[in-house]
Amino acid sequence: MEKFALSSGVSLMKDPILMASAMKHAVIAGREAYLAGRMAKKRYADPSSPLAGLI
Repeated sequence: MEKFALSSGVSLMKDPILMASAMKHAVIAGREAYLAGRMAKKRYADPSSPLAGLI
């Protein structure tokens, strides 16, 4: 896997302006996810789907 700087990742694209916008949105989404906080930790797993009637 080759390593590129963000500037290379944007400037080498077919549409660099669109790629720069996508990167901006990715950074915003990551920050908002961080600020939203994580779920509370649980001692045991709890399935979100009902198990009754599946088999």
